[in-house]
Amino acid sequence: MPYESWEADPLWKPEYSWAGAAGLPVGLFDVETLRLWPKAPAAPALYRGWMLTEPEYKLLEQVAPVLISHKSYLSAHLASGWYEAIREYTFASTFQPASHLPDFSAGQRYFVKGLVKSFGPDSVVASGAEWQELLRKHGVLSDELLFVRQYAELQPDSERRYLVVGGVAYGAEGKLLPKKLEPALFQLRPRLFYSLDVALTAAGHPIIVEVGDGQVSDLKEWDVADFGRTVLRALAAVTQA
Repeated sequence: MPYESWEADPLWKPEYSWAGAAGLPVGLFDVETLRLWPKAPAAPALYRGWMLTEPEYKLLEQVAPVLISHKSYLSAHLASGWYEAIREYTFASTFQPASHLPDFSAGQRYFVKGLVKSFGPDSVVASGAEWQELLRKHGVLSDELLFVRQYAELQPDSERRYLVVGGVAYGAEGKLLPKKLEPALFQLRPRLFYSLDVALTAAGHPIIVEVGDGQVSDLKEWDVADFGRTVLRALAAVTQA
């Protein structure tokens, strides 16, 4: 999705440049005009860019062959698409409309987000007043479905992003996924490419914070070259096998 005619968006340009220099075929997609440059790929392609809504992703499918179907995209992109598969490896959570007030009677705290979007520093709520303020501040409609999660203290700066290709988790600089969480990879099959954010609880136990579609996940602690050599090459190997 270019800022200017047929230029990669600045956030994604380093990846675009790396892939082109590495000899991987690359192209651009303008979601506003549904145009592809220089032409539609002949083989299924990997999308890397900003989050797309379901209708936008379906439009992408119509103009280009893609590696990830819209159904597979949503199964990792939406919290409702992945939570049940790995509920034993993440925070206990519920999906409920914004009009439904959680139980704060025993001093509970919750981490709240949309099916996709985060509410940033407003995400932790501990009272009905804070819940109502979150809804007001972020313009949440009463029938909007929210992902309400049991709050847990996490070790500061412990969160890491793993990128999973064909059931194999890759960490930046070769960091391995904690063995305790490896069964989650089986539970998330057959998703081809997704991100897995992992943190340590205050007690030092690894826990999955969330899953995301790999195509629209930013790199966080990953270096572009490491991402290209490790993840893009793994995707090429899996899809060409």
